[in-house]
Amino acid sequence: MSEARGKAGGTSEAEGIARELEDFVRERFLVPDDDPLFSREVNLWDEGYVDSPGVVEVLAWLEERYALTLPEDVVFRPEFTSIRGMAETLAALLAGDGR
Repeated sequence: MSEARGKAGGTSEAEGIARELEDFVRERFLVPDDDPLFSREVNLWDEGYVDSPGVVEVLAWLEERYALTLPEDVVFRPEFTSIRGMAETLAALLAGDGR
């Protein structure tokens, strides 16, 4: 069982996913820790933190890290543009909710 799946409760699981995803995005896309506009709620694509090829990279990382295939309808949801939205959606998928 993965570390993310082993955590109790959807909120703590979503928080753990958000933390890992934020770390990945900051490292891979060179987002400085002191960037005043960056947050877990910012639209990563619209604000230019992640470009088109980067979107594919983020999706591939999520699928590999959490051993799942993201359904197309999930990937195109408006909330799937921010770290928080992705984390909450992934936590629901891992819990079997699928929201």
